[in-house]
Amino acid sequence: MLMNPTHTSDAGLLQRLRAAASKGVSAAELRAQRVSFIVSSVSDGKTVVTREMVEAELKKLNGEAA
Repeated sequence: MLMNPTHTSDAGLLQRLRAAASKGVSAAELRAQRVSFIVSSVSDGKTVVTREMVEAELKKLNGEAA
């Protein structure tokens, strides 16, 4: 699908996107994204993997108390 060059992007939306991109990601947000990615990557309908299971394994890998 080709974009129509006569359409313009919403200036407010572009400003919010730029602000979000420059803000960065906190350690907690990054960890939550990592957990979500892992859960969605290994869940296939047959295998049950919970966020709690992933969190526990990440804590083990990081040497934290589970």
